[in-house]
This record gives sequence, structure tokens and C-alpha cells, in this order.
Amino acid sequence: MDRDRENESQAPCRLLPVLIDLSEKHVCVIGDAPEAARYARYLSGCTRYLSVLCEEGSEELKTLAEEGCLSLLEHPYSREVLYGMDVVFNVSGSEALIRDVSAICRTMGITLYTAGRPDKSDFMLDTDLFSD
Repeated sequence: MDRDRENESQAPCRLLPVLIDLSEKHVCVIGDAPEAARYARYLSGCTRYLSVLCEEGSEELKTLAEEGCLSLLEHPYSREVLYGMDVVFNVSGSEALIRDVSAICRTMGITLYTAGRPDKSDFMLDTDLFSD
């Protein structure tokens, strides 16, 4: 009983390994090639609702879009893109974009993964999944 009281304020672990079903989730990847293409390639097999936001899509992203695997949004970042999203993968690397996307996702209750930034992520990934 005393041990339970001691640990009330502290969770036993910060991260719990889980699998998530993204098949019906609206997922957005934000970033430029080649990072965005790597994530899009993998995630296109996980969800029917994948959007990739980048200023200029690579040939691979354009091909995936033509094949109906994703929606390619070739324009600068705007917050409106995040409306209706369930999960966002920010692979941009831009500090300003990381801060803005993080703030918007937190406010809107959108689950967020920021590449290389566990402090700005709601979960961690085995990034080996996204390697070439």
C-alpha cells in the first residue's frame, strides 16, 4: 500500500510499445524529399488517407500520388492542412515549422511524430522501418 502511494505521481514507464491501426486514420507527412518520400512509401501501405505536404514533390511522391496511394500537396506549409488530420509525421527539420506544427497538433488533439525530436513527439518509431 505504501509503495503504491510513493508511485502515484510517477508512471511506471513513459513509453509503452504498441501497434496502431492507421487504416482509417487521416495521416499527413510534412517535409521535403527524400525524408518525406521514405515516410510516405511506408505509410501508404498503412492508411487509405495519406497526404504529403511539401513545396516540391519528388518523382517518387508524384508517382505514388498518380497511383492513388496519397494526396500530394505541393505548396508551402499552412495550418489549414492539419485540420481533420488524426496523425502528423513532421520530417521537415525546420525549427520554426517544428514549433508551429507541435503547437497546433497539441491544441487540436492531433497525434504527432517529429523526426529526431522525442520532446516534440507523442510517440517514438523504429526509424529502421523508414530506411532505404
